Amino acid sequence: MSKEAAQFVFMTCRAGAEGAVKEEVARSEPAWRLSFSRPGFLTFKHAGDRPLDDRQLAERHWTFAHAHGVSLGRVTGEKLEVLAADVWRHDAVAHLADEGGFADIHVWQPAQPTLVEADDEDLVTPLCQEIEAALRMAAPESCGKLRLMLSASKRPTRHNGRVLDIVVLSPGEWWIGSHRAVRRHERWSGGAIHVSLPPHAVSRAYAKMEEALAWSDLPLAAEDECVEIGCAPGGASQALLDRGLFVTGIDPADVDPSVLAHPRFRHLKKRGKDVRRKEFEGVRWLVADMNIAPEATLEETESIVQHPGLAIRGMVITLKFSDWKQAARLPELVARVRGWGYRDVRTRQLTTGGQEVCLIALRRKALRRVGTLSRKRRRRGRVENRTDTPHTSLPGPHY
Repeated sequence: MSKEAAQFVFMTCRAGAEGAVKEEVARSEPAWRLSFSRPGFLTFKHAGDRPLDDRQLAERHWTFAHAHGVSLGRVTGEKLEVLAADVWRHDAVAHLADEGGFADIHVWQPAQPTLVEADDEDLVTPLCQEIEAALRMAAPESCGKLRLMLSASKRPTRHNGRVLDIVVLSPGEWWIGSHRAVRRHERWSGGAIHVSLPPHAVSRAYAKMEEALAWSDLPLAAEDECVEIGCAPGGASQALLDRGLFVTGIDPADVDPSVLAHPRFRHLKKRGKDVRRKEFEGVRWLVADMNIAPEATLEETESIVQHPGLAIRGMVITLKFSDWKQAARLPELVARVRGWGYRDVRTRQLTTGGQEVCLIALRRKALRRVGTLSRKRRRRGRVENRTDTPHTSLPGPHY
């Protein structure tokens, strides 16, 4: 890879959030300079003495960037097959192909400004699938395995594999990049973790919760107690119920009858601040998704987690912004949550979310290791099955 090529970084984001990305990069990397910008796509010039490579970039994280990597340039033209051949003939791509090859190819289009919410199918369009097929068919001998990976089924890239990135700004303009698939979202095209919206889901909040849990890898376990503030109509609660949790939904609005009928769900038709703190005893997980300002969301959440006698292990909090300019306050919002005693706090603008940020908080990072070990033991059959009878109803508080 040439030094010149390795001095550029690309990022893709939700269309409209470009300003938030620029603000975040300026705060964390003051030496970087904006080079190119289109809705949902930006490149930055790294002005350091040493060029970055995809391994170094894999260690970085930006809340508002769905995907990022080393920018290698672009190809333009009219014929798909010619463009695919031009990608492999590109000096930087040819060098990486000879150096160690690519484990996978990711092709996607930035989310369009007209989309309020997006998902992997909105980013990986039929055009992207056609481009990916052409790239795989044109792969050189050094990357011959890529031809064998042609499949209609969605699958994540292997961990730490080098990915050839193609960001499609238009049918005749493709930007080329490379990244290492280290974090979970980096193993999917455009950082859009594939989540399914089952037929019984009552809202897209189901997909948003699934993406949040897949990205964060929270150590939730079946039969844990969870409270969701702002649950109506019940999509996110459904995702938690389908994972075997007991869920108490708090919302003055109506919840879908199918969710109300679930034996592990109960509805408190109130505002969060009107619920007795006794109702939170024994709860391990707190979910908050309310259509109020971020400060108001944290104020209501803080009154719960800081209450004496409660031990909320972790949280999934949605911070909604009426304007992307408000995103500049995110560092102080994160600092406030850490001030409650949560040492592991992470943020991401989910691909399934709107003009908002998902904040994940855990009391201790060690809880992740405990959760991972428990899941491995269950898979290997080392944990005995429960001998108590399943819960058939919740006539009152389960706590």
